[in-house]
Amino acid sequence: METMMADYDKTTVSVLNKKFYEEVEDIIANIFPRKMAELDKLAKNELFMLSRDAEVKKASRASIIFAQPLKSDGPPPAKRRKNSESMENGNEVETSRTIIRVKQNTVVNEVTSIIHPEIREASEYFGKIKMWIQLQVPKIEDGNNFGVSIQEDTISEVGGYFEYLRSAFDECYRYHGTRGKIASKVMKYPSLDDYAQYLCEVDCKQFQLIRILTNELKMIYSCVYDILNKNSEKIKQPRSQTSINLY
Repeated sequence: METMMADYDKTTVSVLNKKFYEEVEDIIANIFPRKMAELDKLAKNELFMLSRDAEVKKASRASIIFAQPLKSDGPPPAKRRKNSESMENGNEVETSRTIIRVKQNTVVNEVTSIIHPEIREASEYFGKIKMWIQLQVPKIEDGNNFGVSIQEDTISEVGGYFEYLRSAFDECYRYHGTRGKIASKVMKYPSLDDYAQYLCEVDCKQFQLIRILTNELKMIYSCVYDILNKNSEKIKQPRSQTSINLY
């Protein structure tokens, strides 16, 4: 019974591995060239042009919404006491504060919504390729390990790109956290222009990051495609058949 179960498990694993190999080989042969062409076209799209920098700044300024001040005959008693106490050494503290709302930058959100799915898709492909190579690494033996070293180097190379994309994906989310903190300062100190300018600079930086990432993603696909094609033989068969027969 145990032997039958072992044979069944081996057959199941073999079938699953075969399907997985076919899937990854299709990704490399067909999907990678298509993604390179799509990203090249996307990088040249007017949405990602450097000339939109002025548009990003305009959208950043427009995201700060000033509300009309509330009409009142005078400050409440507690406010009056606070104001009177704040009059020290001839310095008068501002008694009113403009109510504002800070919206998201529409231009940055537009390009981010386009590149985010591309990063997720690329990360998934590279993760599968790492596993595909790993499953073809033979058992450890003395000698004839040149092909195995190529497999390990390729895994390391693809893994490096995978980690870079994951970091870039996280950076896109950290942008919102950073911008939110700055926006809270803009709301708290509406009379300080430096905070509004800081918000604008962060938006411009994020837009440039997305532009660079779009071009880099295309180059990463190209590099991985080139590495896999040049080393395809050693990746699939790290040890020559002649050497295997000698053992």
